[in-house]
Amino acid sequence: MSKGNKRSYIREILDVIDENIISFAGGLPDERLFPLEEIQNASAIVLKNSKALQYSSSRGLFGLRQKIADIYTEKLGFKTSADEILITSGSQQAFDIIVKSLDKKNVIIEQPSYIGAIGAFKSLNMKIDSFKYISELPNKLNSSNILYAISDFQNPSTNSYNSIEREILINIINRKKSFFIEDGAYTFLNFDNEYNTPISKYCERAFHLGSFSKIVAPGLRIGWIRANKKFIDNLLVVKESLDLHTSTLNQMILDEYLTSHDLFSHIKKLNIDYRMKMNFMADCLEKYIPSFKFTRPNGGMFIYGSFNRNSMKLAEEAILKGLAFVPAEVFYLNKKTNEARLNFTNSSFEDIEKGVRILASIIDENDVSKESICLSLFSKYFKAN
Repeated sequence: MSKGNKRSYIREILDVIDENIISFAGGLPDERLFPLEEIQNASAIVLKNSKALQYSSSRGLFGLRQKIADIYTEKLGFKTSADEILITSGSQQAFDIIVKSLDKKNVIIEQPSYIGAIGAFKSLNMKIDSFKYISELPNKLNSSNILYAISDFQNPSTNSYNSIEREILINIINRKKSFFIEDGAYTFLNFDNEYNTPISKYCERAFHLGSFSKIVAPGLRIGWIRANKKFIDNLLVVKESLDLHTSTLNQMILDEYLTSHDLFSHIKKLNIDYRMKMNFMADCLEKYIPSFKFTRPNGGMFIYGSFNRNSMKLAEEAILKGLAFVPAEVFYLNKKTNEARLNFTNSSFEDIEKGVRILASIIDENDVSKESICLSLFSKYFKAN
């Protein structure tokens, strides 16, 4: 790791957050929605088998890889076999594995972009360039670099590529013979439960990343890479040098859970809950902080917008008053901005309103000392939930 690297801003914030601080900071799912009883039952079944505590395949358990492959084939329209799936210790590990397997020194990322990817690329001493518009890519991409993008409900911007943009991207990536890392962490958190076919399906040198962290439980640390079999063997060499294999126990628990339960029924429940929370936070923002400019997303875990003042300074003031959120400056390579990312999935309806009121009091746009003007909305959403 190069000496100039720093810890993730978000991980540092999460370390200091306690029960007295309302957090809009991390991309944390709602713990109330974890399939706790189902995971407990799966664990009890798995722990009857001593192999759950043994070393296992570096590729990942075959049954789990086959289930993931079936999701690609049946839900995403992307025909996939178990041999095209590599299980990773969380999706984050995938960056390390892919970059080391390719031995590339240059990466092009979206602007703004996922802070975890930026940190991973920096730790690998890569030269990072960015793009704001797809029209910039023909002059940036070539066979010696990598393009990284989140195609659905991008973190932090919440943007998704539309069909025209996807077609243009496919054409550029293939024509320039660039490698493509497509992050699909939020693909299934679509409030309408409609899932886009990955751009990777149509790219010759592509790696699609997936994770159970957002749709089942992040504590299991189970992610994966979907790639053509010709790339999997090289990925496997790197994976073995990092941790031999992802936790056997956790893989077996997840495999048993997926065998016994309908994952997509669970995902639909998540999307119902998250849509309500997003709309409630959006309503509160519009009522308390009308100067905050944003577009309501149709999926994901965040609202992204712009304040009328520097968001980094606002975040520093907010933490002192009991609220944490992420100023968007940390999602750029080098840019001051008024933009910010607010997580709605991990807070109660009460805390969402309290947190927005804290922001409003700092900005001093409204008289927030009066009775809650979102109270009736809260009651409606709470009862529906």
